[in-house]
Amino acid sequence: MSNGMFVAGLALGAALLAAWVHVRFPALAPERLGRAVVHAGTAFVFLQLAPGISDSAGRYAGIFVVVLPALTYALLTAIWMIQHAQTALGLQR
Repeated sequence: MSNGMFVAGLALGAALLAAWVHVRFPALAPERLGRAVVHAGTAFVFLQLAPGISDSAGRYAGIFVVVLPALTYALLTAIWMIQHAQTALGLQR
């Protein structure tokens, strides 16, 4: 398996996990936009720290223990931000 295929599979897996968490645990979504922005900022920090941590640890352990959860959290916060944008535009109640 090439590196590109692995990264694509990792991203797809993270997206599926984020969608599952959003559907399975809807109460986790922040009710206010300010909290969603804080979550998005936290996810950004985690994504910035993930490559440094995964390089120093074992290759696969770093990827599946650090990078996958950080990417999943970032995608979950993106879902929450889209949900707040839809509510603001009147597309969702």
